[in-house]
Amino acid sequence: MYDLGGGSAVYDDSPLQRRFRDAATATAHIQVSPATWETTGRILLGIPTDAALL
Repeated sequence: MYDLGGGSAVYDDSPLQRRFRDAATATAHIQVSPATWETTGRILLGIPTDAALL
């Protein structure tokens, strides 16, 4: 992303910087982890799962 935005993309007031921070934050949430997607798919398809938290 920074290669496309140039040097100004690293500044906090840059729209590209804001989008990058949003994307980085989203990937840190449990909802986007592969294990969560697998568990969700198993539940929706009626396949047994070992998800103790649900």
